[in-house]
Parts: sequence; structure tokens; C-alpha cells
Amino acid sequence: MLKYQVKSSGLTLRPANRTSRTSSSNSSSPCSISMHSLLDDTLLGIPTTSRSNSLLSLNSNDSNLSDASDVGVLKVDTRSVKQCTDYKTIRVTNGTTARHVVEKFLNTLKLTCRDANLFDLWMELTTRASGAPVVTLLKLDPDARPYELQRCHPMGMSRFILLQNPTGFLVRVHDHNISPQSNYKSLLLSSQTTTIEAIHIVLSLNRKYDDASKYGLFLATPGVDAQIPDDVSLVSIARLCQPDQKIIIRHVDVF
Repeated sequence: MLKYQVKSSGLTLRPANRTSRTSSSNSSSPCSISMHSLLDDTLLGIPTTSRSNSLLSLNSNDSNLSDASDVGVLKVDTRSVKQCTDYKTIRVTNGTTARHVVEKFLNTLKLTCRDANLFDLWMELTTRASGAPVVTLLKLDPDARPYELQRCHPMGMSRFILLQNPTGFLVRVHDHNISPQSNYKSLLLSSQTTTIEAIHIVLSLNRKYDDASKYGLFLATPGVDAQIPDDVSLVSIARLCQPDQKIIIRHVDVF
């Protein structure tokens, strides 16, 4: 019996044609394949093959490794996120959460400017019924522990897939106050992404590594600017913006 509860989710097979536009119009997005084709391959039982040296990622340092006694390897199918790599492998512990795995892979794939809230870790379980294999796909909660779940099943009977949620909302953040050479950045954000998380993404796009608390997002209207609280969903604000309003980022006074 699983020690940690896995939350099932209805699987919608629809193309993930919307690629993340988290930079100005002159930036290019990594190659990607549709969620539909990936899940079709999964349901047909087609195994993935490696075209990349994923063992290089095993040498990366993980601060969580020293805090747990059980250390193992997690192999994740990343074709939906970056087509030029079929899978990546990282070291994890029994305390590593699905959220940490997502963030680790975005860093490994050099996609740190993407919104981590748009990515989910899925677990594919293979069982047998009447002698025939049965494949089940489960969406893991952010606090689920994939290595613990993997150890609960026979070797080769489970695997993990990293997928991007296609329900992102495009938010335009004007950043000319912190980068005079730029006008705005277009961010594909989750409805759960907070203002402070969006600030981190904008700073990363501008290659600024300052303390995010020194910056703020403001809802600007002609003659009046109102700062957006750090813990508010930025998408909820952007959806209510009027034609004469825009979201800008600038330095704030820190006391």
C-alpha cells in the first residue's frame, strides 16, 4: 500500500501548442512536442530511448541529499518539455517532493525562466489484468514523494513524465524601468503564480540577480500607480486590467 496519497486527475488529451513566451518577441522557445502525441505513445506502451547523456546530471549537487538516508535515482521523460532530450536522470532522496523534482529539471534543462507552476510530474503505473498490461497515469501532488512511490512498485513497472499544463495565461509586464533597452516581457503564468514569483521570472529574464524584495509590480493607470501585493495571483489582476491599464515593474523602497 502506498505510504503517500497520489491524487488522480482526469486526463485530457489535447495538444499543448502554446509554448511559453516568457521574453520579448525576439526570444525563441525551446523545441517541444504536443502532450497529445506523448500520451498517445505512453498509452500504446512505446518505450522511450535515450539520445542524451543524462548521467551528467547525476553529478549535480543537491542540497537535500545530506538530509536523508535513502538516496536513489529518478528517471523522468522530458520529451514534452524539451524534444532534444528523451529523458533526464537526477539523484533524489526519500524526502524529495514532486515540486522539487520539477524545479530541478527546469534548472537542468536551462528553462529557469519558465513558470514552475505550469509543470506537473506524472507517474505512469503498469499493472496486469487478465494477463494484459494496464497503464494508468496519475498526476502527482506537489508535496508527493516520487522516490518513495517508485520504491513501492516492482522495477520497470513505473516511470515518470514531466508535462506542461496548457492552461497558462499570458501576462505582459512592462520592464523599461529596470531595463531601459527593453519595453516589456510576456510571461505565460499559472493562475496560482503569485506576484513575487512573477518578479523572480522577470528578473531572471533580465539577468538580474538582486533581491526580489527590492522590486514591486504596479498596476499603472494614467496618473495613478497602485502596488500589487506580493502574495496575490498576478493572473487574477491581469484578467481585470482595462485597456488603459498596464502592469509595470520597478524598484521599491525597502525599510
